[in-house]
Parts: sequence; structure tokens; C-alpha cells
Amino acid sequence: MEKAAASAPNTKAHLIVIGVTVLCAIACGATFLLALLRQFGLVEVAASLAAWVEVFFLSASIGELLEDRPQPNRKRLLSALVLAAAVMAYFLIMRVVAGSGA
Repeated sequence: MEKAAASAPNTKAHLIVIGVTVLCAIACGATFLLALLRQFGLVEVAASLAAWVEVFFLSASIGELLEDRPQPNRKRLLSALVLAAAVMAYFLIMRVVAGSGA
């Protein structure tokens, strides 16, 4: 009885991971659009590649939910968060550098 409960999928945790990954993908897409408007070429490339990776992470998270995995992959969730934060930080750094007249 305890083994069945331990191996049952945690649907709420999976849905939270999927939601966070969707938000990370949206953040990378928005960063791409802002970089496009500001004409930051390298940020555009980085944000578009990051958005692609975020969509891959999203599809993998949905696959884990459909396969009834007991727990979502935490490394993938942390990777998605770090990647989105890095792209946004890169955009903000480039905005400050371009704004200072350099």
C-alpha cells in the first residue's frame, strides 16, 4: 500500500513545473521581442535559442506528466529558471551598456 502511494505521480508538482516552464519560455520570448526592438543582435540570437530550449524543456515536462513519472525533473526546472534569468540579465546589461554611450 505504501509503495503504491510512493510511486503515484505527483500531478500538482508536475503542473507547477509546467507552469513555471511556460513562464520561462514567455520571458525568453518577450526578451527576444524587446531585443528586436532595441536592435541588440547578440541578445536576439541568445534569446531565440533560449526560447527554443525552453520549449524543449516544456515538452519534456509535459511528457513526464503523461508518462506518470513520480516526480518532475528538478534539474530541468532549475536549468529553465537559470536560462531565463541569464537571458534577461544579458538583455539588461546590454541595455545599460548601450545607454551609457559605449
